[in-house]
Amino acid sequence: MKPDEVLKVGSKYSKNELVLLLSEPSLSTVREGVYSCKTSSSYLLFVDLEKADKDTRFHFDDFFEGDYFHWDSQTTQHIESPKIQSLINGELTPYLFVRIKQKEKSKTLPFVYCGRLAFSEHEEGTARPVHIVFQNIDYDDFTDNRELLDIYSWKPAKIGKTTKSKITKSSAVSTTRKSQYRKPNETERTGLVTSRVGQGYFRQQVLQRWDGKCAVTGSDVLSILIASHIIPWSEASDDERLDVDNGILLSPLYDALFDKHLISFDDDGNILFSPTMSDDHIGQLGISINAKISVKRGMLKYLARHREKLVNDMYQ
Repeated sequence: MKPDEVLKVGSKYSKNELVLLLSEPSLSTVREGVYSCKTSSSYLLFVDLEKADKDTRFHFDDFFEGDYFHWDSQTTQHIESPKIQSLINGELTPYLFVRIKQKEKSKTLPFVYCGRLAFSEHEEGTARPVHIVFQNIDYDDFTDNRELLDIYSWKPAKIGKTTKSKITKSSAVSTTRKSQYRKPNETERTGLVTSRVGQGYFRQQVLQRWDGKCAVTGSDVLSILIASHIIPWSEASDDERLDVDNGILLSPLYDALFDKHLISFDDDGNILFSPTMSDDHIGQLGISINAKISVKRGMLKYLARHREKLVNDMYQ
């Protein structure tokens, strides 16, 4: 039984559960991070992102960059190893299972199923382990699954570590993701729980940039947060439409005000109000005059253009 026939991306599974679901009894005794299925041409990768209590030869080189996944092989493998060659030429299909931590309060945690992988490239000169970059075919740009989002956004820097890999995919956008990106309709724009079409790539990038929290309030209720363009689709170039610096994650009230240019933010992130917004309006809406966001350098040019419309409101 192939994993993609019985498993759901984003769901959690222990190895014992996978034994039954995949009809792979010998999986229960495997302690390594890989398993070659006996009943299908499937190769299971089990990855702990945090390497606590593991041998120092394990580096922090397993992580997502967009829909690409960096992976260090077993320490006995190199690029010419039979299993690695089978992954490269497509004889074996790799399936990814990830957890951030192995244990919590002495309890072993299950893995989150992340779907199928396809070989993209390997890092020249690496061996034992060989460093490989896969594209995650089943990467879900539209998910509101918090555990899956945490895995997608996890980076070694979050725990003060660095990767040794020289390959970077931080600015790479796969053909698959680009093909799914189009102008969102009004229904899709007003919420993050959308149909399986729309601005998935941009939305996912904005979610990760803002750590899944409203830029103003810090709310992490994903079902209501809105990933918006600072400079709207109709006024943006093709590159600007895909630029995460042109994105901001806001709760509905702040998004509505920002979209209508009734509020904006200065270069230090302090909230600005349109001259049409009276003190009574601000008080009625419960908006803090001291509200502030964290501004990234790349956002400055977009916020400057957004503020131009805010200033123009005084003449309307």
